[in-house]
Amino acid sequence: MRTQRAWLAAVILLSGLGASALLCLLMGAVPLSLAELWDALRGRGDETARVILWELRLPRVLTAVLVGGVLGCVGCAFQGLLRNSLADPYIVGVSSGAAVGAAVGVLLGWHLRGWVGAIALLAFGSGLLTLMLALGLSRQGGQLRIPSFLLVGVSLSASLWGVITLLLVLAGEDLSRVLYWLLGGLLNADWMRLGWASVPALVGCRMLMLQARALNLYTAGEETAQHLGVQVERLKWAVLVGGALATAATVAIAGIIGFVGWMTPHLLRRVVGGDHRVLMPLSALGGAILLLWADTLARTLARPVELPVGVITALIGAPLFLWVMRGEGRSA
Repeated sequence: MRTQRAWLAAVILLSGLGASALLCLLMGAVPLSLAELWDALRGRGDETARVILWELRLPRVLTAVLVGGVLGCVGCAFQGLLRNSLADPYIVGVSSGAAVGAAVGVLLGWHLRGWVGAIALLAFGSGLLTLMLALGLSRQGGQLRIPSFLLVGVSLSASLWGVITLLLVLAGEDLSRVLYWLLGGLLNADWMRLGWASVPALVGCRMLMLQARALNLYTAGEETAQHLGVQVERLKWAVLVGGALATAATVAIAGIIGFVGWMTPHLLRRVVGGDHRVLMPLSALGGAILLLWADTLARTLARPVELPVGVITALIGAPLFLWVMRGEGRSA
């Protein structure tokens, strides 16, 4: 029964992703017809349609697919490792570190010099540096203690958000630019950033996929997993490093987009079960679809003003989170 549900969910999500991508390419301030889209894809037809497709919408749609897919995949892996269905990709503090790096880049005026890609790289590097610091502080007796790691991650996040608040005070005219990045958005999506971010993002997700079977065994407990042949310490490092690598790449190009990495694996787990070999790729598909539509709403709801996509995902995710918490409180 579970297998049938998984196959059905895969077909629905794959079809939904293709249809969503197509519709999102057609929708916008300047709608495109199917004929105009087809001609633009082949490099023919109206020049305006070609510019809209190749320079604006296509890189943005692909970036939404990448970021949403990564967040869904990482959220699923982290929920399995932490044995907590409410965990999300930002729980390890990477997002706070990346936020500091991006804010510093903006305050240094790099965007005025056209160094927008350098800001993304600085955010990526500072996010990974935060991870390395958290991992180093969490090792005890040669082992990585997950509870200690979470406490260190929360402490670092709180400290770094204090730094971010200070940077916001100093931002002056750049305040709106920093805030937009902190709330998450795909306004600046382009081929260059999509290209370099896709490498660490896909490498990180590949690392997680390779640990799917071990995660299944790990959910029964560390001792049980060790008796069944799982190298527990290697599993922890692979999931945390791979997940943080992928998350840092997405935060660097799209900012902090909440709830996507929590919602999709949490909801899909109720449908297809907890087998990470199935749940992880399905969560990636679900996250991609969710972010595609959230971004489309962000750029069309308040036209000509564009909303941060993190606002849309929060409006969807926050009520759902409260509903889930209420349900779990009743069952406790």
